[in-house]
Amino acid sequence: VIHDVKNGDVQKVPLPIYTISHDGKTALSLNFSRLARTRPGYGYEGIADPWENDPAPQDDGIYAIDLVSGEFQLMISLAEVAKSQPRPDMKNAEHWLNHLLFRPDDQRFIFLHRWLATDGKRYTRLYTANRDGSDIYMVSDDDLVSHFDWRDNDHILAWARRKGEFSWLRPHHRHYRQWLKESRDDFYILFKDKTACAHVIGKGILLSDGHCTYSPNGEWILTDTYPDGEGMRTLILFHEKQQRRIDIGRFFSPPHVSSDVRCDLHPRWSPDGTKVCIDSTHEGQRQMYVLDVTEIVNTSTLKS
Repeated sequence: VIHDVKNGDVQKVPLPIYTISHDGKTALSLNFSRLARTRPGYGYEGIADPWENDPAPQDDGIYAIDLVSGEFQLMISLAEVAKSQPRPDMKNAEHWLNHLLFRPDDQRFIFLHRWLATDGKRYTRLYTANRDGSDIYMVSDDDLVSHFDWRDNDHILAWARRKGEFSWLRPHHRHYRQWLKESRDDFYILFKDKTACAHVIGKGILLSDGHCTYSPNGEWILTDTYPDGEGMRTLILFHEKQQRRIDIGRFFSPPHVSSDVRCDLHPRWSPDGTKVCIDSTHEGQRQMYVLDVTEIVNTSTLKS
């Protein structure tokens, strides 16, 4: 339901919304029942899935909703994605889609294709497609892709796997033990959409998966970590051009708040780029917190 809080108008939308275009005209949707089963904690529990026994249905996938007319249609099917450059580990695997996000100009969007192989391992590919579902492009196919954000209309930052790329890291490197423990072949990569161009971001500095977003001016990367051995999650600002990392906070994650009900920091920017907002349970309750980072992101302060 879309509720206009100013005039009271109510619009009922036929499908649950995953993400909305920046112009507010189009929404994308998924089968949230399938998502609840394949990735607990991300979908809607207790709703029947007509394609529960179909590993890659032809009639289910990514839906586009016209928020003006209320009409919707299936744009990309799971069957279509599963048949695209199939791999041996896809045999008899269950497939699903997740994490939809429009790029800044709304003309293309990202989605993740995931499948659970018969050996119990989960694999992920990163795709982009046009707003109408056409021109699908596989950006990454190296087993793992996690959190991501559009830097601009052509580039995507993602925590992903790139086998063999860490040959530069030697045992004497100051971050070697942390890398050995946390990341192995996984790190932040900046991909250029519809090309083979990709390179590591924050090499030797950003060494663990996190919920990354670019500041409104594109200069800073905001990200976080999962709980370490002491149960602490770190909130990080990284200036890409100057290769400077600033840890702006560490927040305790109570051990009983874990698994499907965990509370990740999920940091995000204010529109003016002077504040960040996080979710946290470090005070014993689920709360939202706002941190003022004006002094950090101010260029003159950074240079001094």
